[in-house]
This record gives sequence, structure tokens and C-alpha cells, in this order.
Amino acid sequence: MPDYEVKWTESSVNTLEKLDRVDSERILEKIGTVSKNPFHYVKRLKGVPLYSLRTGKYRIIMSIEREHLVILVVDIGNRKNVYDDL
Repeated sequence: MPDYEVKWTESSVNTLEKLDRVDSERILEKIGTVSKNPFHYVKRLKGVPLYSLRTGKYRIIMSIEREHLVILVVDIGNRKNVYDDL
């Protein structure tokens, strides 16, 4: 099975750049792992067509297009408040 292509929104890239190096590297590593088989790692969110991925104290909110093999990273945030704007 081919890997999914990972795309990032501008806001998710900005958030990633603001995080400390250890956390951003952990997130990038986790996204690389998830791109091989995303549905093994993510949790579907209720009420919206999005998925959540746990990475330490952060959550990565993403949209997954099965037919195009694309993962779009929509948002990255602290687990306490990342879901507030969804």
C-alpha cells in the first residue's frame, strides 16, 4: 500500500515553527509514521469530518482523503484547548 502524501495548512506550519525543537521533531516523526497507515493511529472526531492524533501533550487535527491518499494537517495544539474552535 502506498504512503499517504502529507500536506500542511499555513496555520499548522506556523504553529509547528513556534513549538520547541523537541516537540516539533516528535510531531514530524509521528506524522511520518502515520503516513504509512493513518487509520491505525488516529481517532475520528465526533460531529466533524476530522481526525485527531496524540503526540505527547499536543494533538494534531487532520483531514484524511482516502481516495487521493492525502493527509491534510489542519491544526496543532495543546490537548487542553485544540478542540475548542472545531
